[in-house]
Amino acid sequence: MVELRKRAVGDIRSVGLPILVVILAVLNVSTYVILRNQISTLNDEKNVLERWMNMLQIKYNELNNSFNVLHVNYFELLGQYENLSRNYMVLHSKYEDLNGRYITLQTDYRILQGSFNSLMQSYIGLQKDLEVEKALRIGNSLESYYDYLRQELGFKGVKHLWLNYTENYWQVEADFAAKLALHDLGLFQWPSMEKDYYDAVGEYSYDTARRKIDQTISLIGVGVYDTPTEKIRKTLAFVNQYICYEGDVNDIFLAPVETLGYKSGDCDDFSILVAAFFEAEGIDSAVGFFTNENGEYHAMVLVHLEDLTGYSYYYFSDLTNLGLEEGRWILIEPQRRIEDQGDKWIEQWILLAAAPLDSG
Repeated sequence: MVELRKRAVGDIRSVGLPILVVILAVLNVSTYVILRNQISTLNDEKNVLERWMNMLQIKYNELNNSFNVLHVNYFELLGQYENLSRNYMVLHSKYEDLNGRYITLQTDYRILQGSFNSLMQSYIGLQKDLEVEKALRIGNSLESYYDYLRQELGFKGVKHLWLNYTENYWQVEADFAAKLALHDLGLFQWPSMEKDYYDAVGEYSYDTARRKIDQTISLIGVGVYDTPTEKIRKTLAFVNQYICYEGDVNDIFLAPVETLGYKSGDCDDFSILVAAFFEAEGIDSAVGFFTNENGEYHAMVLVHLEDLTGYSYYYFSDLTNLGLEEGRWILIEPQRRIEDQGDKWIEQWILLAAAPLDSG
């Protein structure tokens, strides 16, 4: 029995060993095939990776080259930047210096501009004064005419000792003052005395005088569309700038162009001149003679207006008893500007006589 078992084992061993070998061989072959396939796959993957690595290496090299170029450019730009920074600092310093000088020059320019403007205003004023001087100047012939006129007519003017004179005397004097103004407005007043002047000059004295009045009104700057108030304002400003008060030794009445030529006169000369200007500018006017409680004499102008818009003034409601037209007559002190026409000083004067400038 034991022997039989041994034989069976021996038989099994003799049969199983080749089979085992075969099995092992088959397993080895299978394993080999699998491994070879895996190796092939790995080789393929390796080749792919190698290609990728080569591509990456190429790109790396390209990027590295670009980096090197950029690095070089960076240092070049850095050098340029440092140079520019230094240049900027130099230029900025120069700019600050120039800006400071510019501000100084600007200040100097403003000062010079102010001086220039002041000088220009002075020049314009002097030029205006020269024009006025030329316009106001009168010739010997016209001056002699007025002297001869007063001598022939016997009008020497009014005296300050007026209490000895009658009311009629004052009216005669007022009428003569008005005629002097009207003469210089180009109206024929004394025909018998014009021939000698015309023979000497070639025109009538009243034409010469009217031309002077027109030239002066042009210098005053009265416009066609100015209101009466504006005309009065401009006229009084001009007269008080260029005509100064000066008493007469022999107390005569000066014609308007005489007062302009002398650039001076007393109250009656101012009044005759300003009344003539107003009348020439289209404002009805009159020459008035006044007195006060102290027995002093004065002359002023009356204008036939309802108002001096924007300014204070004194007025008479009705002067028809003196031969003036109905309505309000505003009192104008020709030796004062329009802003001062409401002064209390004017209130003291009592009207004695008045003569309108009826220029037709």
